[in-house]
Amino acid sequence: MKKLIAIAAIAASITTSFVGGPASAAKKPVQTSLFLHGTESIGEMESLPAVADAYLRMDPTEPADSTPKSKLITNYGVGPNATCAGNNLFPVWIGTMSGRIKGDMKLTFSSLGTPGPVEIRVWGDVLSQACDSASTGTFDYVDPAGSVVVDLPPGPGTVEAVIKGLDLKVTTALMLQVSPVILVDIPDPGGYVLNPFVNRILYDAPDYASVLEFNCIPTSGKTCATS
Repeated sequence: MKKLIAIAAIAASITTSFVGGPASAAKKPVQTSLFLHGTESIGEMESLPAVADAYLRMDPTEPADSTPKSKLITNYGVGPNATCAGNNLFPVWIGTMSGRIKGDMKLTFSSLGTPGPVEIRVWGDVLSQACDSASTGTFDYVDPAGSVVVDLPPGPGTVEAVIKGLDLKVTTALMLQVSPVILVDIPDPGGYVLNPFVNRILYDAPDYASVLEFNCIPTSGKTCATS
């Protein structure tokens, strides 16, 4: 009888190792933080049309520079095109990752300037500019996976923006964009009236550690994001 029990236990162990069981249960979401980074103190220098990689980067590495970097939330009378994913006139960050984002996503960032509303948008696997433009006849805009509108404070301040209830599969990269809220859409000749304010996002320093946080189920391994 003892031999039969031992044989049954060995068989169960072998079966579990091949077909699953508790060890191969569905992966649980892991807390993921992507810190906003830059290479130039003035972020506009990284987003020029002549720059091959015109987007800022975000990754799990905590910032170490003593002085923050910053980028203007471009906002002039009529324009720029806000119906646009990856418009590098706005602050846009790309983070390399692979996994499924589940639940709420929070962006915490520092700002400096006059108050006004901004829209925070995220896309999965959008790696270049995709815009609608009546003047050029192109309609390539991709709806974001999630978005939220928040108000910037006057002067220096910290903003927390929460995008609720995401269920987003990302295979290559996550895009984050911050842009002014459209007041009026002008279809002909094409343009947008935006809320007037002047404000910069501060990032990439310990005291200005702007960061995107969410839970993610990795495609493989233990993490979704890579440096």
